[in-house]
Amino acid sequence: MKTILYALASLVIVVGQSAAQSVPPELIRYADLVLYNGNVLTADKNFTVAEAVAVRDGKILAVGSNKEIEQLAGPTTQRVDLRGRSVTPGFIDSDGDNAFAGGDLYKDTMVNGKVGKKVRGKNVPEMLEQVRKLVLQAKPGSSVYVRMADEFVSDLSKLTAKDLDKLAPNNPLMLSLSSSEGVVNTLMLEKAFAAGLRKEHFQVVKDANGNPTGQLFSQALGFIGWNLRDWPELTEEIFKEQAEIIDQFVRVGVTTITGHASGYTVTIVSQMFHQDRLKMRIRPTLDFARQNPMADQILRRTPNLVNFSLGDGMVRVVGAAVGPVDGASDDGGIMTNEPKRAAHAEVKGGLYGRNKWTGPEWTGKEWRDLTEAEKRDTEWTTLQLLRKHGWNISGNHNMGSGATAIVMESLAAAEKQPDIKVHTMLGRNALDHNLIWDAKTITLSKQLGDSMAFGLNSEIFSQRVVRGEEMLFSQYGEQMHMMQPVKDLLAAGVNVHLEGGKPDEPPVWRIERFVTRTDKSTRSAREGRMWGKNQAIDRKQALLMTTYNAAKFIGEEKMLGSIEKGKYADLVVFNGNYMSVADDKIDELLVDLTIIGGNTVYQRAGNK
Repeated sequence: MKTILYALASLVIVVGQSAAQSVPPELIRYADLVLYNGNVLTADKNFTVAEAVAVRDGKILAVGSNKEIEQLAGPTTQRVDLRGRSVTPGFIDSDGDNAFAGGDLYKDTMVNGKVGKKVRGKNVPEMLEQVRKLVLQAKPGSSVYVRMADEFVSDLSKLTAKDLDKLAPNNPLMLSLSSSEGVVNTLMLEKAFAAGLRKEHFQVVKDANGNPTGQLFSQALGFIGWNLRDWPELTEEIFKEQAEIIDQFVRVGVTTITGHASGYTVTIVSQMFHQDRLKMRIRPTLDFARQNPMADQILRRTPNLVNFSLGDGMVRVVGAAVGPVDGASDDGGIMTNEPKRAAHAEVKGGLYGRNKWTGPEWTGKEWRDLTEAEKRDTEWTTLQLLRKHGWNISGNHNMGSGATAIVMESLAAAEKQPDIKVHTMLGRNALDHNLIWDAKTITLSKQLGDSMAFGLNSEIFSQRVVRGEEMLFSQYGEQMHMMQPVKDLLAAGVNVHLEGGKPDEPPVWRIERFVTRTDKSTRSAREGRMWGKNQAIDRKQALLMTTYNAAKFIGEEKMLGSIEKGKYADLVVFNGNYMSVADDKIDELLVDLTIIGGNTVYQRAGNK
């Protein structure tokens, strides 16, 4: 019997060796890259910590022990000895419109087809003198677009077409006071009406006699900023600028950026992809319907492009953007359900902020005051139209509880439309910033459940400064302790993540801020104050909120946000151990390697 078993075993070995020898070398596929001898923080549902990870064809092949992973390496496999360093999933930054070289074209300064800088000054006359000089540079009859400093919106909103006619008697002129408020001269107003903007549109401001004043907001302003403005020329200079911006992000471990983007911006990204120059993943939210009074016409001509992509996940459309309901701290415009401590004496904004859909500085109306006809001339209608055609929203500025409530109530109404054309939504509705919450907005968020996601910005830890004052503290004071209640939001089951968008406030900076709740500003000299200590989270949760939760924000948790088999191999190698460094030293960790799709896109000098 033993002789028979031995013979059979020998036969199996011989057959196995023969089969192995007959397998063509092309079918033997080892890992392309293995990273071993480290702390691989997978950010999976169990927050598994492994020793090593293998990558093949741009995706995670396996995660496990050194022994398990080293068996997957072959003669040509690239090996990286981590020497105890931490590996995390690639970081995902939302609020990424500042990462696009195309900028905010609809409100940017533009003269003779060239994009210029925002006009700043100590007072309105000084700023208007700069505008006059820009007009003098313009070709005869050409349109001039000028972006003004947001903190002067209250003062500049007093201007009318007559005032601007003096500055530009022969050129159509638009002043963008913010993303949603502006003033134009008579020539620009006439050009807009000739192109299709309705004179009776609610957001075209009129005087007591019913005549347009030249003051515009939201959709009426967007019509001029987008529909009448042509793109700048795409040149090598703009491609280099975009490449430099991307380099800044990958140096700090950001592998994916998402944000609202114009057609011009998406075209820049597409061109770079086809030139094989795009080094990070871009997730644009399209601006085609944003502040567009003709959005219904565009939607009927445009297919639903959510999830349309280029390459193996390098570029993917994640939704559509609409215009914001509220403003920011620097214009006093954060819209809340409860009053702030004090309205700012100079930037104004009132105790409850500004509703950008109703233009209260001109109309005197709040949301509750609008007639049904007036409401239809706001972004409320755009939200209904987008849902009707299956588009989710994303990349939308949203700071305060009052704004959040209006958006969520509008989205809930959109679901009840009788004539929805596309029933299956491919993405979550998502809002950026979301600084101020209250019981009402948390309840509404719970009701919308997994269909909604929110970015949480870090402004309480790096306040905007205007005229030497920290804008949040000057208006809210100790109310800042109630901002960004992360623990409460997580306990309520709300989809939240820590948003980014600035390479000088990188992911590890944000993580340390929400772990320690201490400020460390890139804009203010003051730091070390603690805001909302009871809402501090641990570093595991903070890592999840910059990786996996951020992937949920863009609907890509199946392929991004954690280190798991089959997902994209987007990895960050730090110069130390993320789990053991002191809480107040987390933001001192440096990125040694950034890997996107298995390719090293950044390597810190002297490290590998």
